Amino acid sequence: MLRMKSSVVSSCLRLQRFRITGAVLAIAVTLAGSLSSQSAPVTTPKKDLRLLTAVKKVVEQGHDATLPPHISNLLGISPNETAIPVKQLVTMGELIRGFDVSQVQRDDIVIFVEDHAKNESTFYLTSPTSRLRKLLSVRGGVGYDRKPTAGDREAFAKEKKYWLDQLVPAKRPAR
Repeated sequence: MLRMKSSVVSSCLRLQRFRITGAVLAIAVTLAGSLSSQSAPVTTPKKDLRLLTAVKKVVEQGHDATLPPHISNLLGISPNETAIPVKQLVTMGELIRGFDVSQVQRDDIVIFVEDHAKNESTFYLTSPTSRLRKLLSVRGGVGYDRKPTAGDREAFAKEKKYWLDQLVPAKRPAR
């Protein structure tokens, strides 16, 4: 019986040693993870200076307008289908192109294109970092928000370039 107790004690000691080793290992992994996350530099997206300058011009020179409630809701700007006051510049032609800056939240920038011949409109929600945050297509009066495709991102880049070239022409190098 004494021998059995000795083997039980021996097993308990091994189990306890295993638990301590496991606990030490878990603490080491946790510390290593927190140290590496603390040492990693926090990167915030850089703001697009040309876009910021364009936003400033639109705020200064744009017309008072409103982003319709259903559009602001589908873009996620207004959860309660509220019209959002914006400063707006628009060019009229075969396509109607617009550049809106929210007066409620200046980081909400909407670039849109309307093609009345096709009964289509596209709204691009972006921010001062120039990232396409949301895409909204309206066809036949019905809006569809969807995940942007590569073609959508190209179209957004084209429309953004159109407005930046209108509002903040790129400086050409001196000859």
